Amino acid sequence: MSFLVVTHWFCHSCEVEGRDPESDPKCWNCGGSVAVTARPTVSVERPRVGANDPHA
Repeated sequence: MSFLVVTHWFCHSCEVEGRDPESDPKCWNCGGSVAVTARPTVSVERPRVGANDPHA
């Protein structure tokens, strides 16, 4: 099992929020600095080979 850390952030200028796999994210709306609100770790299971292949 592998893990992915996703950064949750808030932009005070635009009053928008988002999440990003980047450790130092920027606002998707204005490109400015954001306040990081959380960095949760999400477990990611690797798909089995052929699991999503309808021809397998």
